[in-house]
Amino acid sequence: MKDCDSPKAYARPLIPLLLALMTGIVVGLWLPNLSGVSLAISLAFLFSLLFAWKGQKVFLLPLFLFFTLGYWSLQSWTSPRLPANHVSHFIDGRPWHIIGTVDGDPERFPDRTRLVLKAESLARKGVFYKVSGAVRVTIREPVAGLRSGDRVACLAKLKEIHNFNNPGGFNYRRYLAFRGIYASASVSRESLVIRLHPGKSCSLGHAIDHSRRAVSSLIDRATSEVPETGSTGQRVQPAQRDVRGIIKALLIGDRSEVSREIRDVFNRIGTAHLLAISGLHIGIVATLAFMGFRFVLARSQRVLLAAWPAKGAALLSLFPVLFYGLLAGMSPATQRAVIMVMVFLMALLFERERDTINTLALAALVILIISPTALFEISFQLSFTAVFAILYMMKHFPFVIKLRKGPPTVYKRLALFLLVSASAILGTLPITLYYFNQTSLIGILTNCVMVPLIGFLVVPLGLLAVLFLPVAPTVALWVMKGATITLEGCLGLAVFFSKWPFAAVRTVTPTLIEIGLYYALAWVLFNFRQTRRARPLLIGLAIVALADVGYWVNERYGRGELRMTVLDVGQGSSALMELPGGPCILVDGGGFYDNRFDVGAWVVGPFLWKRKIATVEILVLSHPNSDHLNGLLFIARHFNVREVWMNQEYVPNKQYQDFLDIISEKNIRIVGLEELSRPKTINGIRFQVFYPPEDFLKRKTEDSWRTLNNNCLVLKVLFDKVSFLLTGDIEAEAEKELTSLACTTLMSNVLLVPHHGSRGSSTPEFLKCVDPDMGVISCGWKNIFGFPHQKTLDRYQALGCQIFRTDRQGAVTITTDGTQLSVKPFL
Repeated sequence: MKDCDSPKAYARPLIPLLLALMTGIVVGLWLPNLSGVSLAISLAFLFSLLFAWKGQKVFLLPLFLFFTLGYWSLQSWTSPRLPANHVSHFIDGRPWHIIGTVDGDPERFPDRTRLVLKAESLARKGVFYKVSGAVRVTIREPVAGLRSGDRVACLAKLKEIHNFNNPGGFNYRRYLAFRGIYASASVSRESLVIRLHPGKSCSLGHAIDHSRRAVSSLIDRATSEVPETGSTGQRVQPAQRDVRGIIKALLIGDRSEVSREIRDVFNRIGTAHLLAISGLHIGIVATLAFMGFRFVLARSQRVLLAAWPAKGAALLSLFPVLFYGLLAGMSPATQRAVIMVMVFLMALLFERERDTINTLALAALVILIISPTALFEISFQLSFTAVFAILYMMKHFPFVIKLRKGPPTVYKRLALFLLVSASAILGTLPITLYYFNQTSLIGILTNCVMVPLIGFLVVPLGLLAVLFLPVAPTVALWVMKGATITLEGCLGLAVFFSKWPFAAVRTVTPTLIEIGLYYALAWVLFNFRQTRRARPLLIGLAIVALADVGYWVNERYGRGELRMTVLDVGQGSSALMELPGGPCILVDGGGFYDNRFDVGAWVVGPFLWKRKIATVEILVLSHPNSDHLNGLLFIARHFNVREVWMNQEYVPNKQYQDFLDIISEKNIRIVGLEELSRPKTINGIRFQVFYPPEDFLKRKTEDSWRTLNNNCLVLKVLFDKVSFLLTGDIEAEAEKELTSLACTTLMSNVLLVPHHGSRGSSTPEFLKCVDPDMGVISCGWKNIFGFPHQKTLDRYQALGCQIFRTDRQGAVTITTDGTQLSVKPFL
C-alpha cells in the first residue's frame, strides 16, 4: 500500500503549482493583455514542459488555474485602471496644495526626507478636488516628527514618474507602480509642509508605533546619554552613530541612519543581508524562541506524555516571530520573512518538518498569491533562493548527510555551519551579481563570524532589552548597552575584514541565460550519479556556455564598427564610445548638482556592466561641472581606467578634489592639453582636441567670458569618412573663438549639441562650420532650465539637421563602419 503521507507524495503537487504560478506572473509581466489565442499558446507550451515533470502524471486543471491566477493577478499592476479622480490625472507642471495621510514611516536622510502620501484633496486658486492615489513626496530638508498616519498639507508640483531610459536600465517607474505609486512631488523646504493633526490609528497600531518610538529612544540613550548633544555638549561619536544606525535597522527596521560607508563595508565582506531584517533574522528569533519554549515544556511530564514539547514550542514561537515583525515595522520584506518562518513553524506543528522543500514552496505560494509583484523583489529572490540552496544541499550532498548522522560534535557543527554559509552564498551568487555587480571572496569566513555575533548575540540582547523596557527601564538600558558594545566590536571586525585587498571583486552583469546556465549546471553536478542523462546534459550545457562566451567575445572585441551611445543621465551628459577591437572611451559621466543621486553608480556603471565592460581605457572630462563630472568618480574608482583626458582647470569643490584623489590613488595617467592638441589614433579612430587653447588658464584673467563652460574640451572623432564632434557646454563666445581657429576642420556628420541645446549656444556661424547631418541633445526630462530652447531647435531645423533628444528618446546609439551611419534611440 502506498504511503500517501510520505514526503515525496506530499511534495508532488506544490512544486508544479508554484512553477505554474510563477510562470503566469512572468508571462503577465512580459506579455500583458494577451489575447485568448496567445494565452492558449502560452498555456500549451507550459503544459508541454510540465508533462515531462520526472515522468510523472501532472494534473492539468490545477496547473491551468494557477498559471491563470498568476497571469491575471499581475494585470492590475501592469495595466491598472485608475479612477478619474486619481492624483496622477492632475499632473500639469504647476504647484498644488496637497492634503493627505502619511502612509508608512518616512525615510529620513541627512539632507532630505522621503515619504508616501495617500492624497485626499488638491486645491489651487480656490478650486478644490477630492482625489485618490499615492504620491511619493521628497522634502529637500530633514523633517522631524512626521509619522505614519499623520495628516499633512504641502505645496508641491506633481510630477510623472520617469526612468533613466538606457538599455538594460532599472525600471524605476515599474518599481513604484508595483507599490501603487504613479506620481511624485518635491517640496523645496520644511516650512512648506504642515502637520494638520496626528494620525488616528487603532489601539494596536498606536501601541506598536509608541513601542517603536520608545525602542528608538532607548537605542539613542544606549549609544549616548542624549541623541545628539546634551547640556554638557557631549556629541555622538562617528562609531557610536554607526552602531546606533545598525541596531535600529536590526530591531525596528529603520535603516535611514545606516551610512553609505557602512553599507559599503558590509557589502564588501558579503554580510549586507545582516543590515535588513530578513528571513535570517526572523529565523534566528524563531529558533531561539523554539529552543527556549521546548526546554520549558519538556520539564512538564504531562506535555511529554502528550508528545507536545516540539509542537507546543512551534505554536508558542509564532508569537515572538509576529512580535518581532511588528516591532520591525512589517515592511513588505519583513512580512514575507514572517510568513515564510510561520509556515515552517506550522509544518512542525502538523508534523511535516521533514518535507522542508515542500514547506518552502508553500510559503512562496502564500506570498505570491497575496502579492504577485513580490516575485520581482530582490529580497524575495535572495531569501527563497538562499533557503532553497541550503535545504537542497542538506538533502543531496553526501558529505552533509554523513555529517548529520551520529552524535553532534564541535567539528560537525562547524563543518555544517561552513557548508550552510557556502550554500547560501553560492546559491544566490548569480542573483547577487545581477543586481549588485559585486561578490565577496571572504563571505564564507565573514558570515561564520558575523552571523553568530549579530544574529545570536546582538539581536537577542536588543530584544531582551525591549522586553525589559516597560517594567525595568534601567535594566533595559544596560542590556541595550551590552548589545551596542557587542555590535561596536562586530563593526570593528567588519571594517577590518573590508580592508583586505581581496575582500571583494566587481564583475560584469550576467544575462538571464547565464543565470539559467549556472543553476542548470549546479543541478547536473549535484545529480550526476543519480541521473542517467547527466552526461549529455552536461555536454549540452557546455555547448550553450561556449556559444554564450563566443557571442560576448565577438560583441566586445570582434566588432569592426565604432559605436557611440549618448546615455540618458538626466540633466547632464555622458557618452560611451566603443572602438573597433574593444577599447572604450567614456566622455563625461553625468551627475546632479547636489550629488543626492550617484549617476555613476546607478546609471552609467550598470550600463557598462550590462555591456560586459569592466575596463574603460580612457575617461574624458570636458569640464569640471557637476553634471559632467560627478558620475565619473564611481567609474574611476570601480573600473579599470588607464588615462584621463582633461583640461586640468581646478575648481575648489569636494567632487573635483575626490576625482583627483582617485586618479592619484589608482595611478591613472592624466593627459593634458599639450598632448591632446596633437592628433591621436587608436585602432583606426583619429582623435583631436581643438579647444580650449593651451594657454586658456593665463587668458582667464583677461577674458571674463572664459567660464568653466567656455573652457570645455572640444573633441573630434574621425573614423574614415564619418566624424563626430563632442562640444561639452561651450557657449557663444567659445564657439566664436573656435570657429576663428578651426572652422574648416570642424565639419562633422554627428554633433553632440553644445550646452544641452541652450539658447546661448549653437550660434549660426558655428553650425555653418560644423554642418552636421545629425545632432544629439543630452538633457533632462522637463528640466528646470527649459533645455533645449525652441530657438536653438529652430536653427537645427532650418539647417536640415536631424535631432535626437535623450529626454524624449532615451539613450541614442550611433553605429558606423566608417562610411554608413545607423541610429537606434532606446525609445
